[in-house]
Amino acid sequence: MSSTNSPTSDTSQFKNATIGPGAFIDPDVTVGFQYHPACGDTRIGNHCILHKGTVIYGDVIIGDHFHAAHYVVIRALVKMGDYCTMLNHSTIEGIVRLGTGVRIMTNVYISSRTWIGDHVFIGPGATFLNGKYPGRRDANRPPRGATVEDDVMIGGGTTILPEITIGERSFVAAGALVTKDVPPRSFVSGVPGHISPLPDVLDEANHRSLTKQAREMWHPEGDFVAESQWPDYWNEKFREL
Repeated sequence: MSSTNSPTSDTSQFKNATIGPGAFIDPDVTVGFQYHPACGDTRIGNHCILHKGTVIYGDVIIGDHFHAAHYVVIRALVKMGDYCTMLNHSTIEGIVRLGTGVRIMTNVYISSRTWIGDHVFIGPGATFLNGKYPGRRDANRPPRGATVEDDVMIGGGTTILPEITIGERSFVAAGALVTKDVPPRSFVSGVPGHISPLPDVLDEANHRSLTKQAREMWHPEGDFVAESQWPDYWNEKFREL
């Protein structure tokens, strides 16, 4: 690793990984972690952003414009398309497929054997499970996570139980507990989740400006935002005491 605290585009430090051009990498990042002597390498496409504390195992394939915020963990046998994002302290437990434009917010846990389609948004604190009876019943039954189809919106603090399918363009409200299959274009809310038809006002694809961001808001080579983003409807200026 670099001896400075400055980000770098030098990928030669990673002996078990191939990273495309245009990378932006903080110190204290691990890519291609050799979790087993027989593990393969990791491949990441062009223009990735990897912040401090990120750990990516070997046997991971990620497309272009990937963004990992601080302390992201991605275990082995994960495959992602382009424009995927994982924010601070989120974990993918391995053996997971993500399509293009999957945006994962802070403190999300995705269990093994979860399948996620294209242009899916997953809010902060969401949890995906993969065992109906963990530690009980049939010990030889392999775990199986959820299937999330294209353009699904999953709110913060939700829990997604194993072996269910959430149909395309569905909207899962914050805090919902999803316990059974959700038909396409449905609205889910409550504990346990109540399924109803998707309201007309929500019956649209997820905005691509949300799911296909090439740069994060705080990227040093992007537009400087600082005080310009401080809401003008607050009755206090940023630098006022």
